[in-house]
Parts: sequence; C-alpha cells; structure tokens
Amino acid sequence: MNKILNSIFFFTLISFASAQDKTKYFELDYTGKKIDNGLYNRIKFLDSREDTANMGIVRVGALNKEAFVTPNGSFSVQLNDLVSKINGSGAQPNELLFQLRRLKFVEKEEDGKEYGYCFFRASLYTTKESAYQLVSSIDTFIVVVENTDVTKLILGEANNAIVSFLSNVLKKQATFGSTLSLNEIVKIDSVEKVKIKLYNVEQYTDGVYKTFVAFKAQVPDYSLFSITFEDGEITEIKARNRKGKISKIKSDNVYAIVNNGKPFISAQFGYYPLVKNNNDFYFIGDDKLHFIKGQIVKNTSIFDTTDYLYAPVPITSFEIKIDHVNGKFMRVREMKN
Repeated sequence: MNKILNSIFFFTLISFASAQDKTKYFELDYTGKKIDNGLYNRIKFLDSREDTANMGIVRVGALNKEAFVTPNGSFSVQLNDLVSKINGSGAQPNELLFQLRRLKFVEKEEDGKEYGYCFFRASLYTTKESAYQLVSSIDTFIVVVENTDVTKLILGEANNAIVSFLSNVLKKQATFGSTLSLNEIVKIDSVEKVKIKLYNVEQYTDGVYKTFVAFKAQVPDYSLFSITFEDGEITEIKARNRKGKISKIKSDNVYAIVNNGKPFISAQFGYYPLVKNNNDFYFIGDDKLHFIKGQIVKNTSIFDTTDYLYAPVPITSFEIKIDHVNGKFMRVREMKN
C-alpha cells in the first residue's frame, strides 16, 4: 500500500512539475538609480510582433523541458511600472509610445554548455499634434553562455536591455524629421519596405551579391559569368569582378545571386530560389533540425557567426523568411513530408 501511495505521490509531483514547466514568466524590473527631471512619465504599448502568442521557448526544471516565455501579467502595465521605477522627481507629463517589434528567446545545449539567446527590436515615439516622431529604436541580439542553467541569465539580460533602452530615452527629445501617423506605425514594415529597392522592382538585377546591403539596393558586387546546375540545383557559379577577372565564387562569400532575373539565396546547404509573397521573400531550405522553434538558421562568413545557431542533429527542410531590416533568415515552419 505504501509503495502505491509513494508511486501516486511521485507521479503527482512529476505531473505538477511538468505543468509548471510549460510556462516561464518574463517580468520587467529596475532597482537602480532614479532619473530626475525626465521628459516622459507614462507610456503606451503597441505589440507589433508577428507572433504575439509567446516570447519564445526556454528550458526549465530538472528535466530541462521546453517552456513558453510569456509576460507576467500585462506587458503594458509592466512598462508603465518600469517608467515609474526609473523616474525620479520632476518628470514631465508627456507620453511615449513603445512599439515592440520582436522579443524572442531561444535556448540550446551543445558541448556541455548552455546557450541563451534573445532577439530584441523596438521603437519609441513621442506624440506631436496627433502625429508621432521617432525618439529612438533598437535592434539587438543578446547571447549568454554558461555551464549550467542559462534561463535566468538570458531573461535578466533581456530585462537589462529594455531598461537601458527606456532609460536612455527618458531625457531625449524626438529627432527633427518626418512624422508618422499611428496607422503608419502599425504598418511600419510596409513603410520601411517602400524605401527598399528590392521590394519595389519587378525585374531583379543579374549578378552576385555579397551582402544583404548590396542585394536590397540591387547593386551587385560581381557580374555573373556562368552558373552550373546539376539535378536542378546550383553547384557552381563563376563571376567577373570589376577588373574583368573571372573566378569561382564560394557560396560562403555570397548572400544572393540573380540569374536571368530569378533570385537565389545562398544558405548553409546550397542555393535556393527566392519567392516573393505578400511583400516578403521566402525560400524552402535545408537546415539542421533543432528542438527549439523559430531560430535564425544561416551560417556564413557574411555576418557575425554568433548570429546563427546550429546543433549536430538531422537535416530537414524549412520555410524561411528574409528579415527586411537586416537580411537575416527566420524559420517560419518545418516542411512536413
């Protein structure tokens, strides 16, 4: 009988722990020095993330189970509480608009170490005669590496990034320039894409592009001399540089190519056709499968290699979207057979 009761108690504890592990709360906090005579004393929140269901996935508990990161209560309330904690005396009765465009956590374990990542993108605006002016913006990538549990540390670093971003703005006025309506801010991706040539041309310029900067401006670094296909896949490209010299180009040194008006992206396991859909660029590419969902997936010498996460696991296909801001690759979904 005691064995049965002990077993029931054990499995009850496991079930309770499992339920608790499904969610990890993210909470903003500040206990540092207050800022006197700030220009703003309240804040509005606009959630412009593509996925508002959660803030990514971390691993928690003794069994290292996946847990969705969610705010502990209303994020809008947390932001206003944070402003109150940072502000000292003399804060002026002005309001900021905090637009959260990305806040995503990712964790993985490799070679005996735990890696925590956070992708954070946001903008702060002030109002002016029913319009908005940009005060500051941030687009950053945070990395924490530890031998043991990294969850608390990466959540803490994300909190610090938001606190620092907000603190630096409390005594900063909007930059002189164009104003935006609230509707334009809500559709900020579209507003930004209007200014990017890549998203506004019907015919793409043939050539080899070493970086996203060149690709989005449609200014190739090299003219394409020849391209070799095997079984429908690109296996080799040769290009002519500005001095007229023809040479093979390693895929590691290529961001994208355009051949006969058709764009291809260079990724870890080859070149893949780019398709434009709803004013975004997508491709179906191979990548190493990882239990963390929604991570960035490219590995090349074009960017800082710490931006791209890999684990020694099986390869599968994903639908991947190009980030129009920085050209990085974002997994959309795994392609099921």
